Order: sequence, then structure tokens, then C-alpha cells
Amino acid sequence: RAAAPGHRALAATKPDAAPDAAPDAGAAGGLPLGAGGGRARSRQRRARIASGEVQPRALAAVKLGAAPDAGAAAARPWALEGSELAVASAALDSQAARRSPNEVLVVVRNEPLSRRTMSRLRPGEWLSDELVNGYLGLLAESCAAGGGAAGGVHVMSTFFFAKLNSSPSGYNYEGVRRWTKNVDLCACSLVLVPVNLGDSHWILAQLDMQRKHIEVWDSLHHQHPQCVRVLSQYMADEWLARRGKRVQVTAAHCDGAPLQRNGSDCGVFVCAFARCLALGTVVDVSQAVMPDFRMRMSFELLQRALTLRECEARARATPGSGSISVPREKRLPGRRKVRRHH
Repeated sequence: RAAAPGHRALAATKPDAAPDAAPDAGAAGGLPLGAGGGRARSRQRRARIASGEVQPRALAAVKLGAAPDAGAAAARPWALEGSELAVASAALDSQAARRSPNEVLVVVRNEPLSRRTMSRLRPGEWLSDELVNGYLGLLAESCAAGGGAAGGVHVMSTFFFAKLNSSPSGYNYEGVRRWTKNVDLCACSLVLVPVNLGDSHWILAQLDMQRKHIEVWDSLHHQHPQCVRVLSQYMADEWLARRGKRVQVTAAHCDGAPLQRNGSDCGVFVCAFARCLALGTVVDVSQAVMPDFRMRMSFELLQRALTLRECEARARATPGSGSISVPREKRLPGRRKVRRHH
């Protein structure tokens, strides 16, 4: 018989195969494929699982976020456990999303997040503006709660760059000038700009306002000269408008940015990059941790607050790590509420 979808096909056994033939090491947890039939092997495997001799297949997928030992915890720095994992998993339940897609699970920064929207945090799904803006809003609030230093972190809306880049010339400073009327960007140490490219890809621009330098973080390692040109001009115009100074802006693409290995996780990478940069920690993300980070995003959005890891709490307690919050995101007139990009 053909193997069921998602299961490894069992090697064919010849009718005259010897009963003591060597077992297939890759089949059924190492059980022999000779005499006894599929049901007998299943009973044997269940008994071995019950005794703890072997683990069930895809245990990591079933217990997403669990860390069975210290070594595994070190290898999975973003994993959730226990009740936190249960709460996050329940919000991403696919059957519940089909039954009640419009049920609002939480309101984050005046933006209602429905089951349909939250379901985009499931592996393989593309993130929407609501999720990115909501999560980066929590990041801004967490930075503001740190307090301390005069300079801080400012996080832009996902709609900021689209407006800035909206004129026929490709640059519209007047269109966004009032977006930060209550924030002195020149006093900030860091400005983070999530950028959506053609409703198909997310990248993050890191603006160091004190060094007058821009770093572009792209999990696909592409070059973005238009993005660099527009944001460089914006930084120069901000310094001229706020301080009356003409400054020279430098820019680079981060060649060391962690690389994504699929076509759906760039939005998650952007949120992870922003978190690490804003909280002053090592950018300890990779393709392997994306399922854990998605689950963490789900939990933290539901709680409307970040749950800081030990390294993040230490970094925020360090003098000079204080930050400021940002205004609620603005939505462009006539723009679709949900863009179906990753």
C-alpha cells in the first residue's frame, strides 16, 4: 500500500525474507520489518514509548517550545514552556480559526486581532501589517518601560516607508513630516523602520541617528538601493529640520544578517531583528528558531506585553539602555487593511 501522507514509506519485504533479517534502521523507531505485520509493530512501538525506551516521532513538533534539558534550552533560546505554550497554541488552533475567524482575541494598541489574523503566526503563513505593527508596538512600550537614558529607541509603523516613498519622485518628506511631531528623532539613538517591498517581502532598516548611519537587515541578503536612498535623505532632512544641521549619512547592508530558508518567515525575522536591536542583545535568531519565535509572538500579543528573557532583562538594566515609545501606527487612506505578504 502507498504510504499515508506525511509518513515514511516502509521498505518492501520480500515474501521469502528470513525472519531474522536485519531491521531497517529508519523504520518504526528501529523495529524489524519482517514477521508480525504492521499492527504487531505498532503495538510493540506503543509499548516501547510507554516504557520510555523510545520517543514518539515528531515530538518537537508536538511540544513546540518545550525544552527537555539544559542543553536543549540553550539551543532553543526563544522557546515557551508550560502554560505559556498552552495559551499561545490555543490562539493558533486552525479548527477554531475556521469556526470563528472573526472572533477578536485581543486588542493591541487599538488594533483588534482576530483569530484569522492570529492564525498567520502558524508556521508557513505570511505575516500581516496588524501583526508586525502590533508586535513592534509592544517592543516600543517595553523599551519605554526601561526608562533611564535621554536617547532611546523609536519604532516606525509599517506604513511609514510606503508613505515616504509614495510621490512620483520616490520621496515624500512632507507626507510624513508630522508623523513624528511629538518625537525628536535626533535625540534618539536608534530608529527602526519595518519596510514592506511590493507586498512580497519584509526587511528592517536600522537608523543610528547619532552616527548618521543606516543598516539594512534582510533575511534574504538582497540589496535595496532605493530604500537606502530614501531613508538616507529622510535622516538628513530630519537633522536639517530639527537641528538646522546638514549631515552626511552613510549606509550599508548587513551581510551577517541571519538567513531565512523558506518563503514565509521574513516578517518574523524582521520582528526578531527589531527586538534584538532595540533591547541591545545578540541577534540570536535563525531559521531553526522561527517556529518558537512565532509561538512567542502569539503569547506576547495575547498578553499585550513582552516576556523578557534573562539576557534581555540584563541588557535593559544596563545604564544607557533607556528608550522612548512611539505614537500608534497610522494607516494610509484607501490602503488595504491586510496585505498578503510574508
